[in-house]
This record gives sequence, structure tokens and C-alpha cells, in this order.
Amino acid sequence: MAIQTFTAAQVLTAAQMNALQANDYNQTVSTKTASYTLVAADKGTRVVMNSASATTITVNTSLFSAGDTLFLQNISTGVCTVTAGTATVATAGSLAIPQNGSGTLYFTSAGVSIYYPSAGASGLTLVTAGTFSAVTTFTVDNVFTSAYRNYRILVHDTQVTGAGAQAIETKLRVGGVASSTTYFSARSGYQYTGSIAADVINNGTNWFIQRANGSGSSDGEAACSFDLYGPALAANTFFSGTAVDGSYQAAVAGYHNTATAYDGISFTLTTGATTFTGIYRIYGYQD
Repeated sequence: MAIQTFTAAQVLTAAQMNALQANDYNQTVSTKTASYTLVAADKGTRVVMNSASATTITVNTSLFSAGDTLFLQNISTGVCTVTAGTATVATAGSLAIPQNGSGTLYFTSAGVSIYYPSAGASGLTLVTAGTFSAVTTFTVDNVFTSAYRNYRILVHDTQVTGAGAQAIETKLRVGGVASSTTYFSARSGYQYTGSIAADVINNGTNWFIQRANGSGSSDGEAACSFDLYGPALAANTFFSGTAVDGSYQAAVAGYHNTATAYDGISFTLTTGATTFTGIYRIYGYQD
């Protein structure tokens, strides 16, 4: 339970004493399913976020005093970010709380707090994950933020339908709109037939990420993994990674020559394939 206020000469009941003692061993829990702004009654309690979408916990001033603490926890897939409202929130780690992550918010004064992430956090934090089914394009918006400078992206196309050699290409997005200029990328790969393949995009409309169904003869499966450097910064964005399917493997790299802060990304099949189906994972690198 939250900290109680008692008056002089007040008689405490057995129920009140039991409730106070219980909080020492099992904090009062309030579960939130949407973004939440802390209130004074949260002092000394555990605030648990349970949302599949990204959320925030906002911290305002004049609600808590020096020495007050509360525990923050996230039990769902949507990343929760501790956000300074009118108060100051400092940390030596990340303010983004991933699924099953937690930490303590400690106040040094009414308007200044420090967030201490729980020990043992991974260098990679899952920001978002999802699936795509029988589509030619899928997009992931509102994923790149100031919480992370660099990102790791994994895409596993469990089924690419349609004959013909085709590629999977990507574009950066902001505000739900894709950027379609000044992309530079290169691919150098080895096909299992014994030949070397290469592609270059010079000032193109997208990045070449991977080749899917590389033999061009039947349905197939493919996967790629790449690092994205600084997509949410107002500067050029770079990427590098690897891609593989049933007939070839390759290294890919490139950059986007535009000083724009992006928040999303899209993946599209080129002409030749019908649809693709699979899963994706996007992780943030902790500094």
C-alpha cells in the first residue's frame, strides 16, 4: 500500500498494521495498460506496465520528496519509456524498459529523480516484434527514437511465393511517409552454383537488403540481419549486414544521404515475387 498519514494519538487497527507490514514484503501493485502519469499515491508502490504497444511513464514535479522511491516494471511486449514531464529524470543506463525489464525511480528532491535500471540488462533491448503475411510490403512505424542511437533488425521470410529472381528492398520513413531518394548500397554475394553476384544502387530510391528465392525457379525462404546506425538522428543513416536464402549468401551495406531523423522503415518485394510471409524483430543497442 502507499505510505499512510496518521494523526497524534490515533489508534492503529490490526488490519492497518498488517497492511503496512505486507507492503514491506510485497509492494502494492497498480497495473497500467496505456501511457501513465505518476501521481503522489504511487510513492512506495510498484507500477506495472502491460501493453503490447509502446507506452510512457511521465514524471512530474512536486509530487514526491527527497528519498521517495517507486518501482517500475514492464511485463508486455510494448517498450515503456520513462519520460520527464515537468520533473528531471537522469540515468546512467536506458530510460526504455523492455518486456520483463524493471527499475527503481529515486527522488533527490521534489523535481529531480534518477532512474536505476535493474542489473543484468542485455546490451540489446527488444523494441518491437511482429509478423507479416502474404504481402508485398510491410511497414514498421514509430520504432526509432532518441532512446537508442543504433538498432539491430532481423527479418525471416518463412515463405516467398512466386517464381523469378527478386530482391527485398527497404526505405526509411518519418511520420508515416517513406523517403524515396539518395539511397546508396552494395551487395556482394556467392551463389551456390559457384558464381559471384553483385549489385550496386547509386543514388537510388531504396536500399537493397537481401535477395529472396535467389534461384528464381520456385517458392523459397530467406533471412537477413543488419545494423542501422543513427536512424533517429538528423544526419546520414548507415547500415551493414548479411543476407541468405536457399541459393546464395551475401554481405550488404550502404547509407542514406539525407540529414533527416526517421522513425520507421518499410520492406518491399521487387517485381518477380507474388508475396512474402514471415517475422521481424527490431532491437535497440544500449549505450
